[in-house]
Amino acid sequence: MVRVTDASGLRAALERSGGTVTDFLELLVGERIEAHGRHHATIGAPASSPLQVETGRPLLQRTATLRGRPSGRAYVYAASVIVTSRLPAWFAPRLESSSDPIGGMLRQAGLDITRRELAEADNPVAAQVAVAECLLARTYRIDAGPTPLMVITEWFLPTLRPFLSGAAGTVDGHGRPVADDDPGERDS
Repeated sequence: MVRVTDASGLRAALERSGGTVTDFLELLVGERIEAHGRHHATIGAPASSPLQVETGRPLLQRTATLRGRPSGRAYVYAASVIVTSRLPAWFAPRLESSSDPIGGMLRQAGLDITRRELAEADNPVAAQVAVAECLLARTYRIDAGPTPLMVITEWFLPTLRPFLSGAAGTVDGHGRPVADDDPGERDS
């Protein structure tokens, strides 16, 4: 079990975690995590990219909701841009056909990964996402050694609040505080 007191403690615990977000969530909420509502599209790499790829190179754009099983509760919404050519051949087809989260697949691939915090603007998919409210939002790049593999933006949803042992404030999808009685932005 993971002990987290509030949203700032959630960020700190995630930063200390040596594993994947999938592993962390499973410990925090006590149930298996699956990716649902997956949407995939191929995009061309922008001129300036933290993924260090040439302009126009095909990248996989993915959005998904990480949900608990069996509860079905949505805990995290994630938007990713992935350089699939830098991953094992089985990775991309499985992303599209299974409910396996990226973290579990990275673990299975046996890659020694690291995370590098980025600004939300470094993820071109994040600008297209409207999350009504969240406890925490963050963007980072996953590398295998010196090679960038993907950029992920995650929004940790208010459904995680019962798993925090202290009072947690809610923020909108851009990190701005939202009053508990303020519905904030709404997904469209």
